[in-house]
Amino acid sequence: MREGERTLLDNSMIMYCSSMMTGNHDNNQLPVVLVGKGGGQIQTGRSLDYFNRPNRKMCSLYMSLMEKMGVRLNSFGDSRERLAEI
Repeated sequence: MREGERTLLDNSMIMYCSSMMTGNHDNNQLPVVLVGKGGGQIQTGRSLDYFNRPNRKMCSLYMSLMEKMGVRLNSFGDSRERLAEI
């Protein structure tokens, strides 16, 4: 669906999360899918793995997405750092 110069998906930022990667209730691996370009703010076609990274908090992801929407916070939940690659 066209929306100005772009499509609706180009202008959208959709996040889909699953509560667990496997059925053994290990909350160390929570799969997340981001769909859409967020008005050109998000690079698509990538797979990012934060499993062995020090800053792998969901709140860091939320801070990154909020910044893409023009909301800049110094902290959110348990995080003070954004995910730079988002």
